[in-house]
Amino acid sequence: MVNDKFDIVGIGNAIVDVIADIEDQYLIEHGLRKGLMSLVDLEGVKKISDNLNIKTIVSGGSVANSIVCLAQNNIKTAFIGKVGQDAMGDKFIEGLARERVHFANTPQSDEAETGRCVVMVSPDAQRTMSTYLGISQKLNSNDINEKVIETSSIIYLEGYLWDMDDAQIAIKKATECAKNNGKKVAFSVSDVFCIERFRDSFRALVEDDADIIFANEEEAKALFEVSSLDDAINKIKKMNKIFAITLGDKGAKIVNQSNVIQVEAKKVENIIDTTGAGDIFAAGFLLQFINKKNLNECGHEGVLLASRIIQKYGARL
Repeated sequence: MVNDKFDIVGIGNAIVDVIADIEDQYLIEHGLRKGLMSLVDLEGVKKISDNLNIKTIVSGGSVANSIVCLAQNNIKTAFIGKVGQDAMGDKFIEGLARERVHFANTPQSDEAETGRCVVMVSPDAQRTMSTYLGISQKLNSNDINEKVIETSSIIYLEGYLWDMDDAQIAIKKATECAKNNGKKVAFSVSDVFCIERFRDSFRALVEDDADIIFANEEEAKALFEVSSLDDAINKIKKMNKIFAITLGDKGAKIVNQSNVIQVEAKKVENIIDTTGAGDIFAAGFLLQFINKKNLNECGHEGVLLASRIIQKYGARL
């Protein structure tokens, strides 16, 4: 709509990424399995963070990564998430402000602190992550800024939010506000494990409210409980939806009722880190969608930006 203040508002976990170089011995000393992500409590994340050689601190979280990428491409963006009244919360908000992303909430006082992910980079470039979700997982309906949703063209949700009952109520409030005001809903299913835990809820959102759905091949199959991508595509074609399905080194497929568009992968010689590739693919797709390009151009931009992000550390281009 002409009067929209924002092109897109993201709703997701507000996580600060703390990135540090480590030696393999550090992982052994802290009982961490190399290359994996584990959830830890506040005491655990502080213990792991002590004495680290911190390279950088960046506002993170799946949807937040996408929103920042969009802001870097001159898209008017906002973000709804939950941070604490603490130094990490300040870092998160400052990080978004630096990228011209409007943070649509105020920090909350709570015994939980701002969520953070300690990303430990080994000499062989492997990343081991310890994540403390903190106050981000306490998002509730009071945190949903309806004024921002009403003045945004698109809202963008992540499946990682579903782990808390309060957040599911918040998501329902957000999607109802969006649909009642004629806005589009984009949704990243996030993870196969999320789908397996919340398949009925995800399917309901996809069928009733979502207009654009992001998934990789395994996630698409899990969502529809089928064993082949072709079977998933056949189900998608019966829906009035846009699915953007990433296929790794095979590019992506963009599917709606009338088309299955194959987007070829970009040749990448040196893959450094695939973290955030799906987030940046979504940003590229949404960038062209907001700029009213066709689905083929949307898919190509997603693949292009994803091919760039996997050649560097982190999820910031």
